[in-house]
Amino acid sequence: MKNKLNKFIGEGNVVIPLYILKCFKKMNLTMEEFVFLMYLYSKQDTLDFNPEKIAKDLNIDIMEAMGYVSVLISKGYLTLEVLKSENNVLEEVINLENFYEKISTMLINTENEIESKESIYSYIEKELKRPLNSVEIKTIERWLENNIDSSLIKEAIRLALEMGVYNLKYVDKMLLDWQMRGIKTVDDLNKDKEQADNSEVVDVDTSEWDWLDDEEFIAN
Repeated sequence: MKNKLNKFIGEGNVVIPLYILKCFKKMNLTMEEFVFLMYLYSKQDTLDFNPEKIAKDLNIDIMEAMGYVSVLISKGYLTLEVLKSENNVLEEVINLENFYEKISTMLINTENEIESKESIYSYIEKELKRPLNSVEIKTIERWLENNIDSSLIKEAIRLALEMGVYNLKYVDKMLLDWQMRGIKTVDDLNKDKEQADNSEVVDVDTSEWDWLDDEEFIAN
């Protein structure tokens, strides 16, 4: 199947917009499923559900074509609908509305991620009062790739600066320590701090302590 689809792509029958390619990694599709979806996308003006024609165009078996349709339905990229034509004939068609909605959401999230990254870089440069070097930028990129919450990064920067430390290596170790302790948000950090503070204070009730009968007290 993969070789057949590669041949189909090579014939230049499908034009894939760049904005869709940017979302590929987030689409949770195999390359074969993605190409099949792009074939349907390229036929958006004639989306009658015709397994025989689809199979012929892609040089695959009808059962394979049906299988890909089933997978794309289960993954929420398309639906099959029965509509009445102008001649009052019932026709089964492929609806790609879910695909467009998913792509729109992915693009919005991507833009938000870019803005969030830029915000973190700008925040850290502002706090350090200097431009970031290449090593520091890669360190921050690693934090973001590991999905460390931006507010937690800012809190680590704040705490480091309070101690007079302007080195991101120290912040990196701090974030790693928090990660190992399961701290993912500032709220988690505050709760962890409260627990640590409470564990350091031992409340001992001595109101009913009989000092004269305490063997250890007498021995001392």
